[in-house]
Amino acid sequence: MISNNIYQKIGAACLLLWALGSTSVSAQESSTVDQDSVSHYQNGSIVPVWNRGHKYSNSITWGDTLANTTVPNITNTLYGRLNGLMTMQNGGQPGYDQASMYVRGMGTYDQSSLVCYVDGFQVDIALYFSYLSAGEIENVRLLKDPVSLATFGMKGANGILWVTTKRSTDNKLDIQARVHSGIQQPTSLLKPLNSYQYANLFNQAISNDRYALNGNQFQWAPQYSNEELANFQNGTGTNVDWLDAAMRDAGRYTDANVQFKGGIDETAKYYVFLDYMNHGGLYDVPNTSGFASNSQLSRISMRTNVDLHFFDIFDAKIDLGGRVDRHMHPMSQNNFENANNYWRELTTYPNSIYPITDPATGNWSGNSLYPNNPVAQLNAIGTYSGNERTLQGNFSLRERLDMITKGLYLSQSVSFNTWTRVIQEKTASYARFFNGQQATADRTESINFGPSQSYGQLTWRQTNFIAGYDRTFGDHSVSAATNFYTSEMLPDANENAANIRHRFQNLGTRANYAFKDRYSLDLAFGYSGSDNYAPASRWRFYPATGFRWTVSNESFLSDVSWLDDLNVYASIGKSANDQTLQGRYLYQQYYQQAGGILTGVNNLIYNGGLQLGRIASPGIIAEESLKKELSVDATLWNRVNVQATWFDDKRSGIITQNNLIPGFLGYTGSERLPLENIGKVTNRGFELNLGYHDRVGDVSYGILLSGTYAKNNIDYQAEVPNKNAFSNLTGNPIGTPFGLTADRLYQLEDFNADGSLKSGIAAPTFGPVQPGDIKYVDLDGDGQIDNNDMSRIGYSTYPQFYYSWDVRVGYKGFSLSALFQGAANRSVNLLGASYDLFVPFVGNRTAYPVAENAWAYYPEAGIDNRNDATYPRLTTVANENNYINSSFWIKNADFLRLRSLQLQYDLPQQWIENLKLKQAKIMLTAVNPFVWSDFQRTYKLDPETPAGYPAVKSYTAGVMLHF
Repeated sequence: MISNNIYQKIGAACLLLWALGSTSVSAQESSTVDQDSVSHYQNGSIVPVWNRGHKYSNSITWGDTLANTTVPNITNTLYGRLNGLMTMQNGGQPGYDQASMYVRGMGTYDQSSLVCYVDGFQVDIALYFSYLSAGEIENVRLLKDPVSLATFGMKGANGILWVTTKRSTDNKLDIQARVHSGIQQPTSLLKPLNSYQYANLFNQAISNDRYALNGNQFQWAPQYSNEELANFQNGTGTNVDWLDAAMRDAGRYTDANVQFKGGIDETAKYYVFLDYMNHGGLYDVPNTSGFASNSQLSRISMRTNVDLHFFDIFDAKIDLGGRVDRHMHPMSQNNFENANNYWRELTTYPNSIYPITDPATGNWSGNSLYPNNPVAQLNAIGTYSGNERTLQGNFSLRERLDMITKGLYLSQSVSFNTWTRVIQEKTASYARFFNGQQATADRTESINFGPSQSYGQLTWRQTNFIAGYDRTFGDHSVSAATNFYTSEMLPDANENAANIRHRFQNLGTRANYAFKDRYSLDLAFGYSGSDNYAPASRWRFYPATGFRWTVSNESFLSDVSWLDDLNVYASIGKSANDQTLQGRYLYQQYYQQAGGILTGVNNLIYNGGLQLGRIASPGIIAEESLKKELSVDATLWNRVNVQATWFDDKRSGIITQNNLIPGFLGYTGSERLPLENIGKVTNRGFELNLGYHDRVGDVSYGILLSGTYAKNNIDYQAEVPNKNAFSNLTGNPIGTPFGLTADRLYQLEDFNADGSLKSGIAAPTFGPVQPGDIKYVDLDGDGQIDNNDMSRIGYSTYPQFYYSWDVRVGYKGFSLSALFQGAANRSVNLLGASYDLFVPFVGNRTAYPVAENAWAYYPEAGIDNRNDATYPRLTTVANENNYINSSFWIKNADFLRLRSLQLQYDLPQQWIENLKLKQAKIMLTAVNPFVWSDFQRTYKLDPETPAGYPAVKSYTAGVMLHF
């Protein structure tokens, strides 16, 4: 627990604040918190919004951008929208479709998730932010510069996503209704080989497996006869397309909302938002009275934001945001792990194993080798439903104290955030039949209605107190704010005993001094404390400073007509990351259950015990980040905006196991090695933005190009040095794949008659090899292939270069927008998440097209792929040599994707006047319709989601009515 005497420690020197500035607009604006300069549409025209002195493309502020990107999870609207935010999509299954987000790449190998604030208070990204309705969001900002992040202290190192919901700015009643509806389909869906193709390749594999038994000769010994192959080919043999049987062509998506804005004079203003969303999955499951269910997510959201002004000096805000979510899944997918297991079975069961239903009995098919019939798993074992309730209530009061001194203000805010999940499972079972006989011990049982039970809950209480001052004196302007923020979160202790309570406090200050609109100096700090650390290590100080020079306001540039604005900004500062994969309360000593002994004579008694677990690390603290940034942004000819930013992030104190401690000290087991603040990472790169907009007659057009390049390097992580330096992870980027370097496939001439490798060819230590296996490079030249030959073989799965361009054209009432987003310098390991698709037959898996060009030599069967094979020899047994990590399986996964394409038409005013409408729009939108990628062309897999439930593309039509 954080001691209350912190208030005494801080002292009267700090009145209370923070550049979080959630309720202090003036503090944000005067301190040049990141905000963008963008263009948006109004009635089919591009309206420039150039915010002088603010950074370019760090905020989404145009009204319909997010709302028109028709996806259920708000994280999937952010691709390419905020420069520096690298967003990578995951699968598209309802409820499991949150995107991964990184700010300027990866800064730490411990954990690198950014922190999200909604209306000034921290929220959980997965539980709260992800399923906000886009229609209720006013803008999204990305805070990433050293000065802004320093004020967040221990929460700032990985970047901040700052979200503001909509409010009323006018007293007049304003009503807007919007409906989007359409379909979703897989972006890619790789089908396995049919039964005939599978059987042909299986014959190769089983013949290969008998190579050594046949005197190191390839002799054709098929398992499937010519008659069986003919039956598969003519359709009389079993050939079930499991993916086609389990999935429908498209899922439905609908989102409808209405918002009301208005007020009473200047005394009260209100904003009310209501939304309904339904996201249907891709499983082909009929609705049969609740016995079975497709994956589905439905959501009802409501928000009321009220602003009050009274007694001339008081401004109050009362914000209530609530949401009810209902998740429905087949019981085979009642959690994320089971969903992955189901997809693994769906994509690895061969087409030839059995029909969907047993022809002799009409019951579900199944056998002991393939027990979980993929179609029956959707239809016959029941449903899972989860009902979630989310509520955030924010209350704030602001006092303008101009009567004391002009520009002085105080603000007090509190937030209450609750989330609960109640689940119900309707379970059933089914008997498996094969060839008319029951094949397993399973029995058919009718639906069993389980009780509704609490599955998770979270309560989050936060406060924020601010004192600020904002005033201009002739050529001088001063803006300063200090805040004291407290957070107490109580997660569900049933899921993890360590999740008993999270307490965090932060004192932050940011001050800005500007002279003649030319020079501006920022000073900031955060002083953070977390109960995650021992009392002596609980509090840390994080300072920052920045200087801005508005060069365009200098007299020597006054006659340069084409230069509208030119700014140079340099900053440096510290922040920290208190998120860790290592657990909480690392300063405490942990114990674990130990093996026991039996005592007694006649009645033996087992006596358990405890043993030392994780070693206490009393001095552990949050990892620190020292950030530097230099940026130049300019506006030219009133239509071109350019910004270039160089950044450098040096992480130190990353919580890391000290692997260099010798074993004779008694630390048995890697889990007991002490954790220390010893890890170091450097992450640096640059960002470039280029925007252009113009109008020719009735045609307006604009383009916004953005790109971020970020490359990190592990400087130190207490790694045990390998025999060869090229095998060390240290000195390489985070997530770099390591493995053997593939040379080629072994050929017949590489072996002696007894099956041994010829002299001079390095022998692998991963078991015997034969022709058709992968031959590796002996990097250290010791005459054998082993783990000492491991080296870097590709890029990480997250990109080093992330880019986008947004093109918009308007003509009278029509507007067309297209957002392209791409990623480069990234790799995918085919033996990673997509392992089941690239390792045929082993473990009774099916086979995919990649295996059709496997190495094989059976001249008597007319098969000879020795010279042009692109896949090693097939086998039905484990083969460590071929399926070890190597460059053979690491593939370039760069891509360019059309993220969003929208055609919009504003109905002419004369058409809608009789309907009392201000505005009416018709919208046609496509999300993720196309991707260009060598990986996709070669393997027919999505480069971002190569395995599991597929990512989706959507096509929707929408209508917006503005009263």
